[in-house]
Amino acid sequence: MLARLRTESEGGSVLEAAAAAPAPWTTSPSPSLTWLYGPRIRHHRPLSAVPRPRPRPPRVPRLRQAPALGRPRVARQPGEGAGQQGPGLEAAMASVRSSAASKRGQRRSRSEEKLIRQEEERKHLEEEELRLAAEQLEREIVEQKRLEEEERARIAAEDKIRKDNELPELLQILKMNMASVQKLHKNLREATKLLDELQMLLSDTPPDELAEATADQYLHTICNLQDLLSNINDKATDILLQKAIDLVDIETGNMQEVVNDENVTLCLWANFNKNPRFKGYDFVNNHVEFELPRPLAMCDIAVRILHTQYDHISCHIPLFQAQQKAFRNDTILIIEEEQPDNKEPEVEQPDNKEPEVEQTDNKQPEVEQTDNKQPEDIKSKHEIDSKLAIDDDIKRLRPTRTRSALSSSSKDEVLKNKWPSGERSPAHAMANVELLHEYPSEETLDESIVDFNQYTPLGGVYYFDVLKLPPQPKIVNGWRIVQLSETGLQPFSYPLESAKESISSLGTIEERDADNHPVQPVGITIKLPPRALFFEKPTPARWDASGVVWRTDGIHSVTFDAETEQLSFKMDTFNIFTLIQRNYVNMPFQSWDIRPVAENEALLTVHSALVIVEIRIKELCQLCPISVKDNLAHIRGKWMTASSLITCMINAGLNIFPGTESEKYVAKTIKIKQLEHDTYTQMALVASAIAFKWSKWNKNCEQEDIILQACENLTGEAVDEDSWALYLLRPERSQNLNMKESDDEWTRETNEHTEFYSNLYHMMRGHASEAALERILNADHLFFTNVNEMLQATKLLSHTV
Repeated sequence: MLARLRTESEGGSVLEAAAAAPAPWTTSPSPSLTWLYGPRIRHHRPLSAVPRPRPRPPRVPRLRQAPALGRPRVARQPGEGAGQQGPGLEAAMASVRSSAASKRGQRRSRSEEKLIRQEEERKHLEEEELRLAAEQLEREIVEQKRLEEEERARIAAEDKIRKDNELPELLQILKMNMASVQKLHKNLREATKLLDELQMLLSDTPPDELAEATADQYLHTICNLQDLLSNINDKATDILLQKAIDLVDIETGNMQEVVNDENVTLCLWANFNKNPRFKGYDFVNNHVEFELPRPLAMCDIAVRILHTQYDHISCHIPLFQAQQKAFRNDTILIIEEEQPDNKEPEVEQPDNKEPEVEQTDNKQPEVEQTDNKQPEDIKSKHEIDSKLAIDDDIKRLRPTRTRSALSSSSKDEVLKNKWPSGERSPAHAMANVELLHEYPSEETLDESIVDFNQYTPLGGVYYFDVLKLPPQPKIVNGWRIVQLSETGLQPFSYPLESAKESISSLGTIEERDADNHPVQPVGITIKLPPRALFFEKPTPARWDASGVVWRTDGIHSVTFDAETEQLSFKMDTFNIFTLIQRNYVNMPFQSWDIRPVAENEALLTVHSALVIVEIRIKELCQLCPISVKDNLAHIRGKWMTASSLITCMINAGLNIFPGTESEKYVAKTIKIKQLEHDTYTQMALVASAIAFKWSKWNKNCEQEDIILQACENLTGEAVDEDSWALYLLRPERSQNLNMKESDDEWTRETNEHTEFYSNLYHMMRGHASEAALERILNADHLFFTNVNEMLQATKLLSHTV
């Protein structure tokens, strides 16, 4: 080192001396080994491939600085003094210091570079590991997809093979089931059609044209057909339940099936999932929903909701037909007394109306007295002869009243006429429910029992049943094993016997509606039937088979949504139920009129309490169609007999036909029944040419008087108000009043240009023109019969206020 520092005195710089000095680690081959091993020449690889060691920079000695002077110590030559150092030494020292500082900076940068290299290598390793892991994961995903594709392909192949074997079998089973059900429903439609024809035949055939034995045979046939319809519905249900496992829904795990027909809707649900939290099911498309009690959620059961558009339950009740058609009780069928050949015919009168018979008998001597006087007026004699001829025509036409109409005879007489002694009625008929079964009288009638004088069942009948689920088919070794059973449908008992005893201990309905009810009730929600017209909130009624009556008790939590027409309620158990409505919801009438439209054609318009009814009458009758579709579309525009139309309107909820006990339920104007009856008959005789209308004076006059408006109308157009004339009808005579409907005061004065007549018919003929008289004389007997029956059924004169 001292030699290197002295290079300045020898004429060279320190750096040049350091560069010229050989590296301390470089050595030359020893001359003593050269002769032994020869020159060190490597022939197995080129020199460019031989790694060369990195040349190390020359080491510069670190000079220690003197403590006092703060600079490095320098070795001095012998004999040199402190004053001989000079500027060259200082420059050398500065150069050494700068070189040492640069070496320290280089040494720090190499450590940092090493750390950076290590960090880069670590990151590189991590990236490499991540890349390898990603590649591995990608390979695994691809492999998994390949395996899944292979599995799907295998499953698809197996499914195709299975479909080729199983689907034809399933389709065949379903086809057989549906074919069986469709065949049953076809038989059902045929039986229903035959049943309707038989009922129409019984109601429209005159008594003298239908023998009593034939009528009884028809009644038996009707009962058998009703029994057949019930068996067909049960058989269709049994067919679906026996193979319900094939109809299980994948989403719910249960079977829910709907079979629709023109007259029947069958909603069937079978419990296969057995979910304890199951609450109920909603047949959305059919607007039917039921709530299942929790104890039944784990049972092998099926729930059936069968809705029939017809009612074959109410006919089991004694006197139902008489009560449903109370408008016929004492107005249509009149018992005719035999007349001697030498006597002139008399107008028929009921046997139980002696005062009215006396009034009618008083009229006959008056006619005879007029005949004995032999007046010179040919017109008067012609009127008398015409009266006798018309009375004879009325007598001849009256037996054509419907056979189903019943007089006001007692219940025993009705039963005797319907079921002759010695004959045994079929099952599920009125006789099967024991016609001798005493129907509750008004004194003993329970408030919960439906009174058909006040209510009418509408919309058919709902059969709400819970049934035992029959054994289902099983597949064993490719064989389909089915357990056959001949028992048919088996009802499931709910509630249990212990629960029934608890229910019987609850006496009142309020106690049954309490929260501590021993049995969870059965809930159901339905939409109002599409073939019934409800003018108020409907009332549900359940069938009591033991009492053979409809009852309203045992039903609670009734709610009705008028916008959606949804009715919800709960019952103590599964039961048959129907909906009832008051008979007199559309009474009393506000006004009415009947006017001729053409020859042998008239239009009857009734403004009831809630709706306007128009009936067109010809040889047949028609409920006039309207622009807005309603629930009566199935009968609107169809021509049928008067009795059939009346029955259809009552069953559809459009009841404008009061019964004999109507005064108990609706306000009416009291009139003499015989006078009212004769007025309807005479109005029907001239309805082809004369228009009639109600009068406001009729409700304020005496019961012996009937006041109405009349006017000749041959054009078929509406009559002007000024053209109407007021007529006063009394048992002894009829007259045209000298006043108008718009007058403020009532008067009995007769019009100066008119005469007194004995009845309305001859008065109308006396005021009619030749064209109108020709129409009246040529009136068709079917037209007369239909008009008379409609007027007798509506009782417009006494039920318009």
